[in-house]
Amino acid sequence: MKLVKITAKEQKEVINLYIMELYTFLMQFRGGTYISQVESKNLSEATTLWVKQLKIEEIKHLGEKGQIEMIKEAENFELFALKSLKNIWFFCFGIKAGFIMVNVVKTDNK
Repeated sequence: MKLVKITAKEQKEVINLYIMELYTFLMQFRGGTYISQVESKNLSEATTLWVKQLKIEEIKHLGEKGQIEMIKEAENFELFALKSLKNIWFFCFGIKAGFIMVNVVKTDNK
């Protein structure tokens, strides 16, 4: 077996491939608040995973069609970092069933 020397930068990049971060999603939809968590490598991936993993049976008025709309909208989500706060973002969008507001918090998973 031949060993290959890599730089510190390359080591960090390899380590980052395996580090999973915990993100907490707080969604407001038609008078209800729904909270769930996703582990992911980054915020963008977490948002995509979150919308695909929603337990639609627990979200009143959403349904399968609403989730399909959300998945399509996820391609265009524009997340806004909340001013003067760390690791907290906001996004919102509308679907036929109503308006959805979401706060995302990068959560310490200790």
